Amino acid sequence: MKPETMSVRKLPRKVHSGMGMIPRTRLFLNWLFQRQSQTCIACGTFTGRFSEFSGICTSCSLQIPWVYNIRCVHCGRPTFCPDCVKFDRLVRYFVCNRSATSYTPMMREWIGQFKYRGNEKYGSLLGEIMNRAYQAMRYEFASLKHSRFKSSLWSVDVVTCVPVSEKRLTERGFNQAQILAEEIARRNKLPFLSLLARPQDTGKQSFKSKKERINTMNNAFSVHPNMTNLLNSFILKAESQCVTENKLSVTVLLVDDIYTTGSTLQACARVLREKALEQGIHLAIFCLTLARS
Repeated sequence: MKPETMSVRKLPRKVHSGMGMIPRTRLFLNWLFQRQSQTCIACGTFTGRFSEFSGICTSCSLQIPWVYNIRCVHCGRPTFCPDCVKFDRLVRYFVCNRSATSYTPMMREWIGQFKYRGNEKYGSLLGEIMNRAYQAMRYEFASLKHSRFKSSLWSVDVVTCVPVSEKRLTERGFNQAQILAEEIARRNKLPFLSLLARPQDTGKQSFKSKKERINTMNNAFSVHPNMTNLLNSFILKAESQCVTENKLSVTVLLVDDIYTTGSTLQACARVLREKALEQGIHLAIFCLTLARS
């Protein structure tokens, strides 16, 4: 037989196809085994194939204490709120707060694992919880109409967060509120800007009374040195802005981990709005927190 007429004998179609199925089946079984063998970061059991949240089992995901029914439209409390009706609370620098969950012992443990023990595995989980709460905010305010908003559909222009002091940042190596805020911004393709600074450490607020928290937070924050430039650069890039009383209006989402008295968010919102008004910018500040104490 001439060399040019020689050909390689091909395997029968069925045999060839069957050999291709073997590695694919093996890959699928490996993936299935790995998925089944993943343990829940919260309770240590197998997550199973049908876990709603990555990292935790179905049982733990069903125990997340979501805030579904809001009784106080100002602070987002799911129960009667005696604080927001007080005379000294009538001046509020943020529009409202919404919290993803109630601050139950389980949420205290999850936040503590992430915030104080640096367990990074909780970052994605808590970020996903926050994102779902943000989507609920969008749905709640979808029909909100006000002259200072760009349209009848509520939308966030920029995401920022409550800062930590340099001392806390050195101790923990990260700002938990910033990680949650950046997760929301990333998932929803929103810009994240660091608009605030915390010049001094105010200590752990969990050990202080309500009055002490408020007094401590009065002068705890300042605006980021580049806040005005950051906002102006963002406004220049925006396609359109509405004007309220000859002032540009920007909707800000301010993110923190826990809402207790609201003094932290109130102090942050105050310095932001006052500095922005000096530049002729009106800030409509909405707050989103991971847990409501």
